[in-house]
This record gives sequence, C-alpha cells and structure tokens, in this order.
Amino acid sequence: MVHVRHWILDYIYMIHGQVTTFLYRKPPKHYLGYVIKNKIPVILIPGILEKWGFLKNLGDKISLQGHPVYIVPKLGYNLKDISVSAKIVREMIEKKDIRNSVIVAHSKGGLIGKYYLSLLNEDERVSKMISIATPYSGTSLTKYLRSKQVKDLRTDSEIIKELKAHKEVNKSIISVSPIFDNHVWEGSFLEGAENITIDEKGHHKIIYSKELINLILKKL
Repeated sequence: MVHVRHWILDYIYMIHGQVTTFLYRKPPKHYLGYVIKNKIPVILIPGILEKWGFLKNLGDKISLQGHPVYIVPKLGYNLKDISVSAKIVREMIEKKDIRNSVIVAHSKGGLIGKYYLSLLNEDERVSKMISIATPYSGTSLTKYLRSKQVKDLRTDSEIIKELKAHKEVNKSIISVSPIFDNHVWEGSFLEGAENITIDEKGHHKIIYSKELINLILKKL
C-alpha cells in the first residue's frame, strides 16, 4: 500500500507538470533576460511525454540565480529517438552559440544528454550534465508498454547498450535519483559518475524537491 500511495502522489505531480506545460507555452523573459556575468548557461532537457514546461519549476529557480536558461522547443513532447533528439539539442546549441554550459535533464532527457556528451561534444560546448531519475540501464516498465516511442528505454535496447559503452563521459555526469522511483525500476546508478540519492519518492515528484533544487544550484 505504501508504494501505491507514492505512485498516486507521483502522478498528481505529473499532472501538475503537464498543466504547467499547457499554461506556459513560452519561457519567462528572465530565462535569458536576467543574466549575471560569469554564470554558467543551463540547457533544460525534459523526459518522454514532457515539454520544457515540465521543468519550469527548476528553470525558474536556476534563472533567478542569474544563469541563462535555454530550452529546446523542437524536442516537442520528446518522443523522437535519442540520437535524433541529441542532434536537435546540438543544433540549438550551435544556433545560440552556447559554450561552457551544463545540461539539466529529467528521465529520458539524461539519455539524450549522455548521447550528446558521448558523440556530439567534440568542441566541449557542454561541460557536464546533472541528470534526474534517468534510466541509464533502461527500465523494465517498458515491458508493459506497447508504444514504439519507449523502445529506446528498454533494458535491452541498442541505444542503452551503446550509451553504456561510453564510460569515458560518466565522470562529467551527476546522476540524481529518488529513494523510490516508480518508473525507473533499475535505478539511475551510473558507473564512474557522481551518484546522489535524495530523500524523495517519485519519478516526477522529485522535480519539485527543495533538496534537488538546492543540490542543482550548489553543483552549478
């Protein structure tokens, strides 16, 4: 019953995130309008079925510290293949001429970020990534989902195997996970990364955690 309660509560936060996405089609002006000199640029990458607005709570807190915050509208609801999505992120970074940046990503967004770091970051425009509840080993939950959009997240998917092989970039990743993740059953541990577990329960609820926000601001 305890886990059922956490599932229900997590989906309430998921619905809240989708409502935020619907209400805020464009990012606040302060994302790029309130910038303090020498503050590191941040790129938000949401998870599957999430637009940038799902991470607005994080983006707002980061922006109000003076960091320029970038979104990637072309990702849409993040249903494209990981490799395609990573190239879309690269395209945005080049267009905006972003350098020495940090990716802050949720769930599937962390896999997109790792693909970017592994295969598209020759010029080191991204210095590191903070991922949240990312299924680096895939998730068995996909066994119960027939949608082709989740194929990249299967534990035996080719992209999961490929990303696991790129261990050299793990040192540039901070992997944050909740103590209970109802979507990422295998957990978010990543060998060679800085792995941090925070006292929160829920794949989506963690995004609203004060502990997470404080951690991200500290690591930036």
